Amino acid sequence: MNHLQILLLSLSILLPAICGAVRIKKIDTDLYPFIFCMWVAALNEILSAVLSYFNINTAANNNLYVLLEALLIGWQFKNWQLFRFYKFAFSLYLLFVLFVWILDTSFLKQLNVINGGFRITTSFLIVLMSIHVNNRLIYHYKGKLLKSPVFFIGTGLILYFTFKIFIEAFLLYGLAVGPAFYTRLFFILAWINLITNLLYTYAILCIPKKIYYIEPF
Repeated sequence: MNHLQILLLSLSILLPAICGAVRIKKIDTDLYPFIFCMWVAALNEILSAVLSYFNINTAANNNLYVLLEALLIGWQFKNWQLFRFYKFAFSLYLLFVLFVWILDTSFLKQLNVINGGFRITTSFLIVLMSIHVNNRLIYHYKGKLLKSPVFFIGTGLILYFTFKIFIEAFLLYGLAVGPAFYTRLFFILAWINLITNLLYTYAILCIPKKIYYIEPF
């Protein structure tokens, strides 16, 4: 697999981004943070592709993107009532994410260097939150689970960010493996990215008009 093929797989994010843009006026506002996240991801992929073409470092825009991604996904989980157990839980989440990003970017590294510590931390949080929401759906959702947009979004998040933790851990700790090993890892991540984006697209297509996605219980 060459660089062009990896780029094309990465640009599969355009599928859920475009689908979300088409359906944005027909769906409940509870899913808006996820749609916004798809748009930001698509714009970042396009920007990264352009910068790479001109041999410009893409670390800065990607570091800003992962911050926005973590904030938007956290907002989405707030809409899914994940933080209702404590009044200030969501505010604490936002402060923690910002603190880790600033620590990793300003003190431990620079903005133009990939920040593995932040990526591992937020990926771990996203996986845990996704597992919790999916478990809640499995036990309490009254409709068809295979038609639940929340379930497929959560499944996509678990799949992508679990593998991302694995890759970032290798990069962060500089484990003694050859470049060919890392190349294979990124090839696998590219395919997982495609599968995840297809799950997101299906989830957006499953979003009904103006109803609750997780019923209060």
